[in-house]
Amino acid sequence: MLLSIDRVLKLLAEGKSLEKIAELAHCEQKDVVEVIKEAISIINKHEKQFARKKIIIKKGADGHDENETGDSGDRQSLESLLFEGAELSTVPLNSSLTMYIDGASSGNPGPAGIGIVILDHDGRQVGKISSYIGTRTNNYAEYTALIRALKIAIYFKTRVLKVRTDSELVVKQLSGEYKVKNDQIKKLYDQAVSLLKSISNCKIEHVPRSQNDKADYLAKKATQ
Repeated sequence: MLLSIDRVLKLLAEGKSLEKIAELAHCEQKDVVEVIKEAISIINKHEKQFARKKIIIKKGADGHDENETGDSGDRQSLESLLFEGAELSTVPLNSSLTMYIDGASSGNPGPAGIGIVILDHDGRQVGKISSYIGTRTNNYAEYTALIRALKIAIYFKTRVLKVRTDSELVVKQLSGEYKVKNDQIKKLYDQAVSLLKSISNCKIEHVPRSQNDKADYLAKKATQ
């Protein structure tokens, strides 16, 4: 195995130890360490140019982007709402993201929650959200998950976004195939349409529930 930076970082992301990476690469651990140091050096070299490339936000939204302009209190207040129930790390800016979303209601209406799984352009999970949204219906929760996903994409200046949901209703209403009759849902629908205009390249795709199990779990977890 070639001891490249990309390969080493990928193995580290998979949870491989330095010893295991060295074994796979047929080299010594010190060689692996040197590659990691080189990667860090490259990142530090371009840190100023891409100062907002990485934003780390732990659950509770304590983190914030120091390069963001505007009032600090207002910004943190916005982030506390946007990233409520979030665990995000190393989310790239000006890049491509894929988000799996779901909404759940225990009772319909009843205690409701949203679940979002965020993947980067290489398909690596870089964040997840499990957030309680009060007493709502399933459809309301589905749209709330979509709106939160779109706002997060806009926050990270996402250029290409794929949103995947198992809600056929949401997908067909946004495509114009189904009409929106419920007044509350219409407000959410209008908000989603408005947000979509801020993302130059966005596709909302329907997927089977079996392919959306992580977001489904996070949404149901938030209702408990």
